Amino acid sequence: MRYIDILKGFSILCIVLLHFEEGVFPLWLNWWIGNFMITAFYFTSGWLFGLKDQSVSVKDLCRKRWKSLGKPYLWFSLVIIIFDLILFMVGYYDLKMILREVYKTLTLRGIGTLWFLPALFGGEVIFVFLRNKKRLWLWGLALVLSLAYTYFYGYWATLYRNINATYQLIDAPFLTLNNIIRAWIVVACGYALQWGYTKTMAQKPMWLNVAMGAAVCGLSIYFSSFSTVNLYCFSIFFAPVLGPLGLLLLAIAAERLKCSRFFEYWGVNSLALMATHYSIVLVLFQMLNLYLYGQTKLTGVISLVFFVLAILIEYPIVEIINKRFKFLLGK
Repeated sequence: MRYIDILKGFSILCIVLLHFEEGVFPLWLNWWIGNFMITAFYFTSGWLFGLKDQSVSVKDLCRKRWKSLGKPYLWFSLVIIIFDLILFMVGYYDLKMILREVYKTLTLRGIGTLWFLPALFGGEVIFVFLRNKKRLWLWGLALVLSLAYTYFYGYWATLYRNINATYQLIDAPFLTLNNIIRAWIVVACGYALQWGYTKTMAQKPMWLNVAMGAAVCGLSIYFSSFSTVNLYCFSIFFAPVLGPLGLLLLAIAAERLKCSRFFEYWGVNSLALMATHYSIVLVLFQMLNLYLYGQTKLTGVISLVFFVLAILIEYPIVEIINKRFKFLLGK
């Protein structure tokens, strides 16, 4: 199942790229990447549930995910807060910033990219609960309630979330729940599509995977960047799944390529890269950019230069974490 790590590696590198890059790529490309880069992790989670084809209780899942997601969430939150405190002491951050980071941690909103971990944790729990019950009406009820919540949350967020800091504080726990709901839906889609793939394409020639993957990616680019389709259910069920599905089919074929090892490495180490690049490494490059060019915002070609340098710096960070600080990863 190397293709799972290849897809995860490609996706996490895209996340890092978009956090650094601004003003270089065309808007349609940014939209497309943003459409799949997070949902690919939800999708592969559901795909893996399908591959294992084993029942797991919610209790056992929570015990397992507490180690792989819960503990890393707390440990990396602590690391980032300590880093923020250091920047506070040198005058780069103010006290309000520190308090906001603590509040985000407590509400599971997460500091920077850490919001993803509670979202995946909660999304998997909901999915496994529904799968174990095997009651169609319960699936239907969960979907109706989920769609209703995400719809009304979107209404709230559009009108009120950004009014002021107080509204943003109120918003945090509701955003957490919204992220969890969106996650479980994509996890379920990944599970269903894995079953469909096994039944129809698992034994087909590799060129067909490439052709299908390219076609699905083409559809994903069209619907995320050029289509005028604006249906709510479409944005919940269809759009977030197209990109991951197409890229996964391409990743199956890419397993044979030596260059895929680069993406596989970052797929295996995606948690460490996700947790450290945004709130630590990116901040350091913003400080460097402020010193060199007088602004913290990374724009233009220099943002791509900083992205490459960031990936090079992340290599020793990941290796140090793997060798000396495995507890940060829940190991």
